[in-house]
Amino acid sequence: MRKNFYRLLLLPLVFFIVSSCQQDEGKRMFSDAKQLWELNKYDEAIQNFIALTKAFPEHQLVDDSLFFIAKIYDLYLNEPDQAIRFYRSLSKKFERSEFQYPTMLNLARIYSNQGDVGKRKAVLIYLKIQKETTPDENWAKNQLKLANLYLDLKRYELARVETKRLIISLPQSKQIASAYHLIGQSYNLEGNKELAILAFSEADQKFDYSRTSLPSAISLADIYEEIGQFQSAITVYKSIITRLNKSEVFYQLAMEKIDKLVNRQKRTNT
Repeated sequence: MRKNFYRLLLLPLVFFIVSSCQQDEGKRMFSDAKQLWELNKYDEAIQNFIALTKAFPEHQLVDDSLFFIAKIYDLYLNEPDQAIRFYRSLSKKFERSEFQYPTMLNLARIYSNQGDVGKRKAVLIYLKIQKETTPDENWAKNQLKLANLYLDLKRYELARVETKRLIISLPQSKQIASAYHLIGQSYNLEGNKELAILAFSEADQKFDYSRTSLPSAISLADIYEEIGQFQSAITVYKSIITRLNKSEVFYQLAMEKIDKLVNRQKRTNT
């Protein structure tokens, strides 16, 4: 009886010692793997991170290791499929990890470059992220990425819906000028030149014909030229050059554009 009693007393101590040793060994393996990564020995670093996840699957640094593995494949070895594999593993196993948010963003970024199928996957990720995130400047950037994905997928109405959600939710965001430009762009790509002109004009007016709305002004001038309204295009370009320094390359390009439009206008009128 007494021996069994002592054994029961010793078990927690043994468990604590073993657990502590595992934690220390896991930290050492993680540190070694990071050192290899810093030395640009990416394959060796990956093997060490993987070894940690297999040897100590309950270790507190497993999610860190999975993130580093995915990051190396993603940013250093340019192997998106492997990066996706480990990002997805992390997102499924560690929903409350501090790496969950950057993992989802990285997955969305990779999927965005994998054709329409990948873009649709990225859309689903952004919809989930945006639903769970409080609107701030990072939210605004992601919202604009979501709208651009819909634009790439030719879902123009949905692109406008998500863009307007950004404008309404964060009207003071640094992304607002780009959001207004995207609305005009969606109408233009849709083939509705009249609404595109209205949207680009509104955007340029809203930002007081400043450098902030230059993309909208340039797009507006391009449409006017495309539909043969050369005088309107010239007027917009004259507005554009007032926002630029003469030393800027685009100032010279805009001046050349005005000269070409004037010549085209003369030929059309004769």
